[in-house]
Formats: sequence, structure tokens, C-alpha cells
Amino acid sequence: MDHCVLFTGGTGFLGTELAAGLIKKEDLTVYVLVRAADRAQAVHRLKAAWQHDPALVKCIGGKIVPVPGDFTKPGLGLDKADSGLLSETITHVFHAGAQVSFKTSRQELKNTNFAGTKQVLAFARKIQGLQRFIYISTAYVAGRREGVIREADEPASAFSSFYEKTKAKAEELVRASALPFSICRPGMIVGDSQTGWAKNFNPVYYILKRMLLKKLPFIPIRPDTPLNIVPADYVAGCVLSIGFSPDAAGKTFHLTCPEALAPRAGELAEFVRQWAAKNLSVSLPKPVFLPLPALRQAGLLHNEKNAKDAAGGRGELDNLLALMPYFFARQQFDRTNTQQICGP
Repeated sequence: MDHCVLFTGGTGFLGTELAAGLIKKEDLTVYVLVRAADRAQAVHRLKAAWQHDPALVKCIGGKIVPVPGDFTKPGLGLDKADSGLLSETITHVFHAGAQVSFKTSRQELKNTNFAGTKQVLAFARKIQGLQRFIYISTAYVAGRREGVIREADEPASAFSSFYEKTKAKAEELVRASALPFSICRPGMIVGDSQTGWAKNFNPVYYILKRMLLKKLPFIPIRPDTPLNIVPADYVAGCVLSIGFSPDAAGKTFHLTCPEALAPRAGELAEFVRQWAAKNLSVSLPKPVFLPLPALRQAGLLHNEKNAKDAAGGRGELDNLLALMPYFFARQQFDRTNTQQICGP
């Protein structure tokens, strides 16, 4: 049976990996919504975003159909012809479009992650043969909740960032939509498991960059802290399996690294030191791990609260503390649904 996919977020990190997986499926046409004034500009944007992958670029105009639009606008900003075509042919919606930058204003986060999802859901309700609405959320809708986080659990009520809150509120919209949905909650997405290639850089990379620049005096966590990192190609493969599995309808999935397999902060730091010595001929100092209680006891939180870096931005400690929720060791993400569909 032929499937037609409407896909948002195709120019992003995970979106690019998803597109690479989608073109490998037979009897599938992928309509990629691209923020552009017309189809020619949409084609140009996709080619620019995917220039690293000749196989993807080759499919543009064939298996991949760029569609100019904007999912934050009513009707997704589509013209009448495209709107009618998609309403009649789409079978699956993959909504991966989101704003994830820490530097983004609250209003933009709300407009993109919450209001944008609302617009995509409104359009999805008009699709005559919709089989599944796949929403890419985040494991961090768990917010400040501690302990075991079940896939069936609803998002938390207290959050560490406004980004988390907007994604949680968007999840609520998806669940209340009465559409056949699947919600995917990835952990911190890192580069390809085989090549290391990454298009965007999450909080882990900020730490690595500061280490390589020798500008990381200490790390505010314990060295045995498990890191909830997961390769982009693994996440994309899971999303596609979930999206086309009849058994995944109406369920939520944690696309996270099982804690027993997760690298520890100290292990990653030592690996980086060895890698830098071998590949860059750079000798990095061993990082000092100072968990928050130790920082408070030493008075560093107060003393450096207003310190600024050389560029006049946030202080180094401020930046590190802003990333702390993503290295939060007191959350264990249940993967029961994920393992049933995707395997261990």
C-alpha cells in the first residue's frame, strides 16, 4: 500500500536523519513543509540543508516533494492547490519541527512549539485518510520530576526551562486531538553512531567544546552521573518504526539510552582527553567534578553568579547551571513501549 507523508522540521538535525530513512522505504512519497516564499525557494533550502547527503538531494523533486509553507500559520501557510492535494493524499504526519535554542525568546518558543503544533493538528484533522500523527517531543517534559518516568506518564507540572513547558503543553494538545497519534520522546540527541556526524549541537557538545578550549574549570555534576545521550540515527530509526507500526497508535515512547548502558560523565571526559591527545596532539587537564552541594559549600554559586565571560555574555557557571537539567541523574526513563516496537 502506498503511503504519503507530510513532514515538518525536515531541515533540522533529527529531521534530516528522518528524511534519510524515509527515502529508503518503498511506495512512499514525502511532502516536506519548508518555510519558503515559493516552490523554487523551498527546493533551494532543502538542497542547502541536505548538501552533505547526495542521496537525499537526488530525491528532491522525485520521492521528496518540497512544499512551501509555515506550520506556525493557519492552514500551514499552504496555497489552495497544495492544501487540497495534501488533505486528499496524506496518510502519515511526522511533526518534527520545533524551536530548541536556549537563546530563543519565550514568545518564539510558544509560537513554534505550542501554537505551531496546534496549527499542524488542525490541518491533520482535515486529512481524509490519516493513519497516524507522529509528534516528536522530548524526554525532558518530565521536568523536575524524579525517579522512574513511565512512558504512560503525563508531562510534569514543574519545569527547568520554558522549552520543556512548551513541549509538554504541545503533548497535551496531541493527546486531546482525538487523532491516531504516537508521541516520541528522545533524550539528548548526539551524532551518528557510526560517523559522529552532527548537524546541530545539544548541551553535551557545549561541555566538550569548553573542554577542548581548556575553558572548563569544573563540571557541576558527579563523575558517575549517567548521560542520557542517544545517537541521531538510532532515534530516527525508532521514530520510523513507531510511525508505521499499527501497535504504536495511542502510545508514548522514550527514545533514550537505558541507564545501564549510558556512559558516565567521567568516562566521557576521559575519552575526550585521550581523543584530543591522539588526534589533536592537545594535552587536556583532568576535569574537576564539583556537584552542586560542593559548589554551594565553597561559596562559588554566590561569588560567580554575576561573572561574565570575555565576550560579555553569561558567566561560565551560569551557562553550566543552565544545562544542569539535562545531566539530571535522578530520572530513569522507562522504555517498555519502545522495546516492544523497536527491540532492546
